[in-house]
Amino acid sequence: MDRKTSLVKNILIFGVGTSLSKLLSILLVGLYTAYILPEDYGYYDALINVISMVTPIVSLQITDALYRNLLTSKDPDAGSRVLSNCFAVLGGGLVLSLAVLGLLNALSDIRLGWYLPGYIATSTVFLFCQQTARGLQKNTVYAVSGMVYTGVMLAANIVLIVVFDMGVEALLISTMIADAVGIVMIELSVGVFRRLRPSLLSGEAVREMLRYSIPMLPNVVTWWLLMVFNRFAIQHFVGWDANGLFAAASKFPALLMTLYGVFTLAWQENAIFEYGSEDRNEYYTKTFRMYTRLLTGAILLVLPVTRFIVGVLLAEDYRGAWELIPFLYLGSMAQAFANFFNTVYMGAKRTVGAFVTMVAGVGGGMAVCVLLIPHIGTQAAAVAHMSAFTLAWLLRVFHTRKYAHIGLEWSVLAAMALLSGGYVYCYFLANPLTDILLFAAAVPVFILINRELIALMFRMARDFLRRKR
Repeated sequence: MDRKTSLVKNILIFGVGTSLSKLLSILLVGLYTAYILPEDYGYYDALINVISMVTPIVSLQITDALYRNLLTSKDPDAGSRVLSNCFAVLGGGLVLSLAVLGLLNALSDIRLGWYLPGYIATSTVFLFCQQTARGLQKNTVYAVSGMVYTGVMLAANIVLIVVFDMGVEALLISTMIADAVGIVMIELSVGVFRRLRPSLLSGEAVREMLRYSIPMLPNVVTWWLLMVFNRFAIQHFVGWDANGLFAAASKFPALLMTLYGVFTLAWQENAIFEYGSEDRNEYYTKTFRMYTRLLTGAILLVLPVTRFIVGVLLAEDYRGAWELIPFLYLGSMAQAFANFFNTVYMGAKRTVGAFVTMVAGVGGGMAVCVLLIPHIGTQAAAVAHMSAFTLAWLLRVFHTRKYAHIGLEWSVLAAMALLSGGYVYCYFLANPLTDILLFAAAVPVFILINRELIALMFRMARDFLRRKR
């Protein structure tokens, strides 16, 4: 199987496994907004973003080293050694963090605080299991675990929110239940914990993996720092109810992030394997050009129907979220571009560059938020999100050239940016007829700019059907 076909095959595997999950997560927003007040949902969203910023510190981002080393391990003993030493780091971090969190809960009155130890523990271990499945190239198991996780969470949310009227507490409990089921499912399929060998623990092995993972830690933490900063800036200048609107609006880019995430999951594997190839630069360049066309086409398709979806899914108190979504879409696309170049750092094992460029981007995003929020309110957080990742991506374009040169079609990128900007402008006109015409135009444009990828997928489907016959 050639590498292009391998990439598309992985995209299809991850796509089937995660698209349903993300679609269900979007539908859950309607449930949340119908039964939970904006200020309560805003507090929950801010709390989860704080926890998401702290969790990588707990794990020292060791799951990145786990995936990277498992992927290139050739013998079973090497895989068990990687797993055992990574889990030792993760376990130590969890014990320490849960003790600290328990002390904080005892000394202060943190709303929902006593749910957080279980939330952190289950979510961290589930991520460890998923990264193990990916590293062992059990991509189908990884994808199915995501579907199982979302299905369980959906069922638990309906029962706890609708039947038992538990409010935001239900969101934390449902996540813990879904994490636990996902962990059991991966263990039965892959045997993550059955592979652990205490006898293989090694200080040198731990240090080697931490040299890889720790530089990734600030990269992840600074990203979440921007999310937390935006939330508390909104709360300070506007209020918790506005934060609830922003939280609801932030769920809609999940449709696009599904597409981006599926590609990233598949691309990371190929990028790491192909980093040492002689035509690496040409391969990376061609893939990024395909990526930009796919993402731009997705933006054009989704924007015209977004206001309609908001009207259907969100309760009346949340309808104002529609104004925040376009810049969050563009920010998600910039984030996807930045993540693409992040794989160059992973392939080269030079993860410090990822940290430096992300810190610069987040700093710029925070400055934008501070300058604009007194004037345009909550919209400033969406613009800051877009600005931060655009800056981080542009810095990575030039900084990664010492490891791999990815050629950019600047004229094509400019044309796509202008087209996307035109769609955003028309979105704010809030005219249903304009939305219909824009969507009708977006369909042939998407097919035209992605014709090579579509043709390849049809060839793969044809070959698959022939083999079945």
